[in-house]
Amino acid sequence: MIYDETTLHLVQLCENLSDKICQSLIFQQYEQTRSEMQQDEKAIAARKTFQKEKASYEELSRFGSYAPGIKEKTKTLYQKKRQLDMCETVADFRQAETQLQALLDGVCQQVANSFSEEIKVAYGNPFFETRKSDCGGNCHAS
Repeated sequence: MIYDETTLHLVQLCENLSDKICQSLIFQQYEQTRSEMQQDEKAIAARKTFQKEKASYEELSRFGSYAPGIKEKTKTLYQKKRQLDMCETVADFRQAETQLQALLDGVCQQVANSFSEEIKVAYGNPFFETRKSDCGGNCHAS
């Protein structure tokens, strides 16, 4: 790629936008909740327990859905996941993460709309999306 004045200017604008996002209250809350979660012994223990149970489940599930004990492993895995999700610091982090993702999605949408309203922007998680996505079909299927 050949870099000219325009390209360098666009790179600088992107860096400025990134700096502004990093200075935003949403990002600061994200960083704070992430730090709190990483220092919370209860959350650390719950995550380790969940990861251990997940590895055990994946090992057994490779033999299929009729493997002996798979239902019990699945139930135990869901219980460990729930314990992890119920940790206050984990829940706070996930909420902050969702808010940051919404901010980033909004920035992407604004950039796309500055070119054309017809540009499709893939948002984060479609199950939690509140605004209408421009993607109306199965265009992201693999």
